[in-house]
Amino acid sequence: MNRRDNNKHTVDMLFVLTLFAVFAVSASLLIAFGANIYKNTIDSMDEHYNLSTASAFITEKLHQHDEADSVQVRPFGDGDALVLMERYGDKTYCNYIYTHEGYLKELFTASDVILSPDAGVNILPVKDYKVTKDSEGLVSVSLSDETGRSVDTSVYVHSSAY
Repeated sequence: MNRRDNNKHTVDMLFVLTLFAVFAVSASLLIAFGANIYKNTIDSMDEHYNLSTASAFITEKLHQHDEADSVQVRPFGDGDALVLMERYGDKTYCNYIYTHEGYLKELFTASDVILSPDAGVNILPVKDYKVTKDSEGLVSVSLSDETGRSVDTSVYVHSSAY
C-alpha cells in the first residue's frame, strides 16, 4: 500500500467524522430549541388556564344560583366576596367566593355560622379580585394573576330583574 492511498483513507475518515459531528451538533441544537419552545408554550398555557378556569368557575356558579335574592356582594376576606345563597329544606346556606392571602377561595357554610376567611378552600392563586353587582343584576368580576394578566367577566343575573 502506498502513501497516497493511506492519505486518501485518512481524508475520507476525517470527512465522515466531521459530517457526523455537524449532524450531532445540529440535532442537539434542534432538540434544545424545541424543548425551549415547548416549555414556553406550557408556561403560557398554565398562566391562561388559571385565569380562564377561575373565570369559568365564577360564571358557572352565578348561572347555578340565578334565583331571586340569591346573589349578593359583601365584604369578606381581603375585599368584597361574591355570596351565593341557597336553601336546603328550611335552612339557608352561603357559598362565599373571595380572596384571602393571594388565593381565590370558596367557603360553603350555613348562613347563621360565622367563619374566618382562613376556613375556605384554595381554588387558584390570584393577585387581585374585584366583584360588583349593580341594581339591574349585572355581576362584574375582575381577576388578575401574579404575572399581571387579567380577565374581566360580566354575568347578568336574570332573577334580580324580577
